[in-house]
Amino acid sequence: MKNLICFLIFVIFCGVVFFTGWTQIKVKPDTIGIVQSKTGGINQKPVIPGQFSWHKEFLIPTNAEINKFKNQPFNTTKTISGKRTAFSSENYSNIKDILDYQFTFQISLSYTPDVLVNLINENIISNQEDLEKYLDGVSAYLAQRTANYFLQELNKNPDFRPEEIRLIDLLGYIGFYKEYPDFDVTVLALNNYKLPYYSIYDSIGEEL
Repeated sequence: MKNLICFLIFVIFCGVVFFTGWTQIKVKPDTIGIVQSKTGGINQKPVIPGQFSWHKEFLIPTNAEINKFKNQPFNTTKTISGKRTAFSSENYSNIKDILDYQFTFQISLSYTPDVLVNLINENIISNQEDLEKYLDGVSAYLAQRTANYFLQELNKNPDFRPEEIRLIDLLGYIGFYKEYPDFDVTVLALNNYKLPYYSIYDSIGEEL
C-alpha cells in the first residue's frame, strides 16, 4: 500500500512538472509564442501550435513568460501622392504646370516565426503593437519604393502602365528583398492611380 501511494505521488509530481513546462497548450491557434525568462533570456525557438514544446524555465515561479503574436499576414492600404514640377521644353526656367500623382496600394506581408525572434533580439519589437507598427513601416517603405519606380519608368516612357508589371519582376526592380530578406510580399496590388502626363512636357522633379 505504501509503495502504491508513493508511486501515485510520483506520477502526480511528474504530471505537474510536465504540464507546468508544456508550452504548446499555452499558445492558441494562429498565434506564435516567444518564451522569455529571467534565467535563459529569449528562447530562440518559437512556440508554434501543433508542434510539441516544453520549457524547463516555467518550473520556477514567475521566471518565464510567453510573448504572443498573431500568426497571420499583415494587410494594409498605403497611398503615395505628391506633385512634380513640369517645365517648358523651350525654357526650363518657365514653369508650365504642377503635375499630380497618386498611387493606392493594397499590401499583404507574411513572415516566418523566426523573424519574430530576430526582431525581439534586436530590441525592435516586444509585443503585438510593436510588431504591427514595424510591419506598417515596412509596408510604407514598399509602397514608396514602388511609387518611385513607377514615376521613374514613366519619365522614361510616357506610355508606361504600372499594372502591366508582374509582382515578382517589380520586387526585383525595387530591390525589396535586399532590404527585407525575411519577409514575403504576397500581395502588392495597385487599386487605383493617377499619373502625371510627362508626354506634354520635359519634366524635372524630385529625385527618386
